[in-house]
Amino acid sequence: MGTMIVLGGAVAVIALVTAVVLLLRRRRVRPRPVLGPVPREPLAAVRRDELLAKIDETFRAGRSCVLLGRGGVGKTHLAAAFVREARSPVLWIAAADPANTARAYAELARRQGLAGPDAGLAWLDGRDGAIVVFDGPTDPDALTRWLPARARVLVTTTVPDFEILGATVPVTGFDPATAAGFVRTRSGRDADAADVARELGYLPLALAQAGGVIRAAGHLDRLPGTLVLERDPGEDHSPRVEDTTLAALRTVAARDGRALVVAELLAVLAPRGVRRALMHHAGPDPVAVDAALTGLEGASLAEFDVSGEVVTMHRLTRLAVLGRLHAEDRLAEVLDRAFAVLDTEDTADLADHAAALWRHFRALPSVSAGPRLGPILRLRRRSVDLLVAEGAFAQARALGREVLADHDAYLPAGHDDTVLAARSLDRAARPPAPPQRRRVRR
Repeated sequence: MGTMIVLGGAVAVIALVTAVVLLLRRRRVRPRPVLGPVPREPLAAVRRDELLAKIDETFRAGRSCVLLGRGGVGKTHLAAAFVREARSPVLWIAAADPANTARAYAELARRQGLAGPDAGLAWLDGRDGAIVVFDGPTDPDALTRWLPARARVLVTTTVPDFEILGATVPVTGFDPATAAGFVRTRSGRDADAADVARELGYLPLALAQAGGVIRAAGHLDRLPGTLVLERDPGEDHSPRVEDTTLAALRTVAARDGRALVVAELLAVLAPRGVRRALMHHAGPDPVAVDAALTGLEGASLAEFDVSGEVVTMHRLTRLAVLGRLHAEDRLAEVLDRAFAVLDTEDTADLADHAAALWRHFRALPSVSAGPRLGPILRLRRRSVDLLVAEGAFAQARALGREVLADHDAYLPAGHDDTVLAARSLDRAARPPAPPQRRRVRR
């Protein structure tokens, strides 16, 4: 009897120790993002321990680390892998659009019951060990204004000028052996893996997409040259990379026609990411939309953040899809679809989506732009009103002035829509006075 009690006690102790160890492991790998869509680990991910160790070493020597490399070499996922393993608060900013930085700090402030991007920056600097990730910026001068005083800074960029911010960790594609092995893993086939890897410049993103195509079709087709849109500095890869993206999209769309519609919407909406709940408006059946998103993720054409609630598309993938839309003269119809999806959007995210659609609208030929001027301007006015509703008055004022100027430029003098834009700006310029406390007589 006594032996049984001792054994039972030992088993209980072992179980307790095991539970504690598992809990500690979870804590080590579970991120604590303050804000922003930290990407989750991709399928068939290749862990890059040497580069992760270099980031860690760089931070032990200073507060800033710049991951520098060509588009598609895996800088974003390297940064995400680092912060997923950190126990520090994380602010993840899609910094290709400089305006997103101020928006991210303003949103951080709002969540803490504060107001304005400067308050968000100050709050973050008060957190021990916090990390700010600026993903994909191209202008160092625009970023300098928003560098924290205490928090660590991790930058992913294709622009060498960012070396002025701190120590640089060069990031390249896989080595030939790793690249070929990755293609074999993703495709389930040995044939031609080394040739495919070499042809795609050993870029992890392109290899992931190619692997999915080969798994489904048995080979990687050569497609007609893709129309290449404007690239960021450092994106000097072969057009074959865009061709591979389109081959991957065609493969997914052959299994699920909804995937093409969803991918095209992701390409024209805000680059910093789209909420899953908003994407559900892309079709009558949210389950079907979720299935399409899962298919795109499996083909490395889109990815979710760690929460599973925000989906993003890599810039190179977006360029390929947009190039296809321009080449086929279908951008206007996709914008119409995006207008319909955003019709019920009632959060301040509308400002980012409307800004992205405005850039695409301005690339349309005049015959296509004319019928869509009213809908895009209406989205822009609603963006200002929603920012006001969420208390982001500084951002609403800046956007309101820009939107009113666009109304003046595109519409006849005295147009009713211009009057509405002026009213939206007026609401942004006159925030409600804070409630006054009553003085209590003692």
